Amino acid sequence: MKIIKEEPSYYKDYQCTGNTTCTYICCFARDLPMDKETLELYQKEEGEFGERLRENIFQDKKSGVWYIKPKEDGCCPFLTDEKLCDVRLHMGEHAQINICEIYPRERDIRVGNYRLNRLLIACPEVGRLLYKETDGPLKFVREYEESDEKIPAGLLEKTRLLIAFRDGFVDSIEKGSYDKVLFEEECDTKGLKRIMDEALFFEGHEPSDRLFAEVKKILPLSAELKDSFYEKTPEAKTWIRRTAAYFAHRMLLDAVEDGSLDGPIMQVFRSVKMLELMCIASFQAKGSFDADDMIECGRLFGLNFELSMHNFALFKEKLDSVKDVYPDNENSEIRPYLYP
Repeated sequence: MKIIKEEPSYYKDYQCTGNTTCTYICCFARDLPMDKETLELYQKEEGEFGERLRENIFQDKKSGVWYIKPKEDGCCPFLTDEKLCDVRLHMGEHAQINICEIYPRERDIRVGNYRLNRLLIACPEVGRLLYKETDGPLKFVREYEESDEKIPAGLLEKTRLLIAFRDGFVDSIEKGSYDKVLFEEECDTKGLKRIMDEALFFEGHEPSDRLFAEVKKILPLSAELKDSFYEKTPEAKTWIRRTAAYFAHRMLLDAVEDGSLDGPIMQVFRSVKMLELMCIASFQAKGSFDADDMIECGRLFGLNFELSMHNFALFKEKLDSVKDVYPDNENSEIRPYLYP
């Protein structure tokens, strides 16, 4: 049996900038669990920095898990005033806990014999690769590897059909086949407002607070404002299509576990609509919109939705019909396998 391994073409190009231009909040307001190997490094580190390491970690008595102890302001104790990681500066990247070393990567997402590595747009450097460094459609690198792993034949067939459907779906998005859904369909203002009301946002994060306040100001979205946004920022349609393809490439994998394509496809289009609202709200507030603004909107979407299972799940609810979303020629083959 062959294992399919895939990742976006820019996956290996990613490097944490780790400098003052990075506006991300990944080192704030988190309980950071430690892996065994890194804990041992911290316990063995000598000198003044070793003492500082051990002063800023603690063990949860109930779970036995060790954590890095955040400061009173919610900031990681090893984040410098220059927004650099002191652990990385003193000991190297290998000494960061797994979650810091891996983030913003998602590695080895598994469905049947398919394995996906990807990057999260909550990181602005990923946004730069996605919106500034990528020309044309998203490209993915696929490799095949022989394996003795035992996977049920039924799951292999579901995976084969799903990947074929997803690839065609992503390609259709990039070619503009879904532009009517993405750009012309009236925005489901009521549903998106309810999502914002029910979402658990990253509290106290001023950029998020400010942007979502602006989003609520423009609801219900007027056709005039939307037309003005795309007229003055024509490249925004390319960015929105690319983001929809980025979403679909990952979200549709959930169809096998969900037993339905409805939720994942609705999640793709609702996510894009929410991001579009954020972009238009930013445009309205500033009077302009460029690639850096797109990166920032993607970052804030990723922070408040993609990194929150609760918030992201809200997009799967059937806020409107999806009966006209599927291409009939592709859906007719996959439906019997993914629907009871």
